[in-house]
Amino acid sequence: MDELFDAGDPATEKHLRMLTTDLIAWFTTIGKDGAPRAVPVWFFWDEGRIYVLSEPGTVKVANVRRDPRVLMHLNADGPHGDDVLVFRGTVEVTDGGVTEWLGRFREPYEAKYREAIAAYGMPLEKMAEVFSTLITFTPTHKLGW
Repeated sequence: MDELFDAGDPATEKHLRMLTTDLIAWFTTIGKDGAPRAVPVWFFWDEGRIYVLSEPGTVKVANVRRDPRVLMHLNADGPHGDDVLVFRGTVEVTDGGVTEWLGRFREPYEAKYREAIAAYGMPLEKMAEVFSTLITFTPTHKLGW
């Protein structure tokens, strides 16, 4: 199990399920002016890392190139807004890295986002061309309940 998760913590199972099934995470970067900037993103969790596919010219990519500190959180969708999971960490940006990444994660990524991809109206191959920048987020701290 990932070092950020405690097998004895009752919330661990819930948090790992959220990372696997939630479709949207909020990706918060630090803007040029020092202010936080949060945007919703599709994400994929695997072995302690969160992957985000992005268009190369986005503000979030420019922000993390300048300052790799990032905060990511999932929606608090519990019955009382109590399914909370927030990560702090750093990112690496890989230009043109999505095609290679999909070679490894295509099947589970496509399974997770099958309906969303269909609704978006763009085949995954075309999405890999448009959203060609791979952001790899490595959480270093976790807050959750």
